[in-house]
Amino acid sequence: MMELFLTVFSAAFFVTIIRTTTPLLLATMGGLVADLSGALNVALEGMMLVGCLTAVLVSVYAPWYVAVVAGMGAGATLGLLMAFFAYRMKADIILVGFAINILAAGGTVFALSIATGGDKGTSINLPSKAVPAVDLSFLSQIPVVGPTLTAFLSGHSVLSWIAAFVVFAVWYFLYRTPWGLWLRGVGEYPAAPEAAGIPVMKIRTWSLIVSGALAGMGGAQLAMFNYVGFTRDMTAGRGFIALGAVLLGARHPVGALCAALLFGAFEALAVVMPGLFSDAPAELIRSIPFVVTIAALVLFSIRAQRALALRGAK
Repeated sequence: MMELFLTVFSAAFFVTIIRTTTPLLLATMGGLVADLSGALNVALEGMMLVGCLTAVLVSVYAPWYVAVVAGMGAGATLGLLMAFFAYRMKADIILVGFAINILAAGGTVFALSIATGGDKGTSINLPSKAVPAVDLSFLSQIPVVGPTLTAFLSGHSVLSWIAAFVVFAVWYFLYRTPWGLWLRGVGEYPAAPEAAGIPVMKIRTWSLIVSGALAGMGGAQLAMFNYVGFTRDMTAGRGFIALGAVLLGARHPVGALCAALLFGAFEALAVVMPGLFSDAPAELIRSIPFVVTIAALVLFSIRAQRALALRGAK
């Protein structure tokens, strides 16, 4: 138990938390933007998965940043596709989202087999590139706190720092710009913005495109930093965990950030625990993030029901 305690409160574990949280946080911000516009994006899982494969395949022939942009473009394209079927063809947005997830699960395997000449499980034979880490070793020159700052802040992915900026950018957009007010208004009561001449469907379409782009960036982080390469179904439910983080974070950027960090911490714990408890079943350890997600959603539901009961009493 002491070994677990020392591991959890170490700089290495903090770095692991940031690594596991980054793809989840980017998908969570995407899910938040879509949710606040009234367009629940249950296709985050598929968008992340397609972003993973696209980034890996493009990185074979182009620089890493082009591959990241390609992953974002793939996710944005799926967001546009989702908006087309939901708002132009009048299909149920939840069913469209699940259809995209199914399409991504099978389509990525098919595309991988074409790209690798028959390999349907992994892209290990492709010389894909990785997203570089930010080297802040110069911080060690600061007296007293320098080595500690270096241990905690150096070595994170470029996309981890971008994800931190994305949280601020989403907050600023939602609560400090008129467009953010429009988006939140469309999500809360679409009839009022529509009466004022605000294009409700256009805003929801763009929110799904942005949501897909952020999920695609999360997929690029997962396939080009957390793991260098693509593996079948490598997102492993992170898109659905991101939806849980949106709800647990009370549909606010800061709350969603805290929820994503919580889920990332438990995923990091699932990463380090096999080395500390070799006798524990691997399946039980890997289920930790999903058990925490279910527990968090139950707590959120209880809190929401109590809030509704208090409003009704007033």
